[in-house]
Amino acid sequence: MTETMSTTAASERSYRRAHGVLSGLSGLALGVLIALDRPLLGVVGFVAFLGAAGYLRVSYAGTLFDERDERTHERAAGWTLALFGWASAVFFPTLTALVALGYTTWPTWLTPIALTVPVVYGAYGVLLLVARRRV
Repeated sequence: MTETMSTTAASERSYRRAHGVLSGLSGLALGVLIALDRPLLGVVGFVAFLGAAGYLRVSYAGTLFDERDERTHERAAGWTLALFGWASAVFFPTLTALVALGYTTWPTWLTPIALTVPVVYGAYGVLLLVARRRV
């Protein structure tokens, strides 16, 4: 009985690890291939890797992810939002002041990132309100 449970746990761990690796490779393939000026190949790689991860998830006989995983992801998402929020709160005003004082110029590539920050936190604020109403 213990050997079967041990084998099942090892199998679950392998599936979970493979799911994580394939999910990560999907984003990496997209980003790297876009940077190499192969955007359509990047999309194909993204779809292939993410599709393989999805297939692993639905083909696993048991429950691959449960409420413990959900709590862990929620905690990690909260830490991620806090980290990027504080980093943005320091970085963008500092860079803006340096640009205004003539010490540097605003890099063009940074503009989409600067515009993404309020969109992400705005979406978070709206979803927070929705979540509070559901409780």
